[in-house]
Amino acid sequence: MIFFNQISKRKQKLRLNLKDKLSRMRESDIAVSNSIINDKLINSLNKRISILCYYPLLLEPDIKPSIEQWLEKNYIISLPRIEDGNFHCYKINNLSKDNLIKSSFGVWEPNPNSCELISSDSIDTILVPGLGFTQNGERLGRGGGYYDKFLATCKSRTKLIGICFKEQIIHNLPREKHDHLVTNIVTA
Repeated sequence: MIFFNQISKRKQKLRLNLKDKLSRMRESDIAVSNSIINDKLINSLNKRISILCYYPLLLEPDIKPSIEQWLEKNYIISLPRIEDGNFHCYKINNLSKDNLIKSSFGVWEPNPNSCELISSDSIDTILVPGLGFTQNGERLGRGGGYYDKFLATCKSRTKLIGICFKEQIIHNLPREKHDHLVTNIVTA
């Protein structure tokens, strides 16, 4: 129990440090990084047809341009929605506010009345946000555990891509059994 508490405390301290680092980024640097990240995503995911994305929070890389381009090319794009503490994937047709609703956490999620629930088995690639990543694919989330619980249910051949700014790359990260590695990281 002491070991778990030490890891939790270290993770919480890292979260605070990374949030502070992100809040000090200049808008111009964020815009340049977002552009580079979207270019990398569009160029590297030109053959995948089913991608679970995320709707960016403040200070997360803005991948909406990639999502819009993939939707134009008829990729199957889904976004996560938390329902009763569980992670669900909903196919979206566009990013209009008609298809999205704001959750109690302030996150834009698919509207279940206008978007189709899909199985995680149908997803080829998952774009995973996080507060921090190591070069080895370790990820530090926001602390809710939603992504880690969901990733444990995904098929092993699903490609997991961490998305972050270069300022979010850290050297080491305390890791627990339930923490999942990403297979690639796209950063700028």
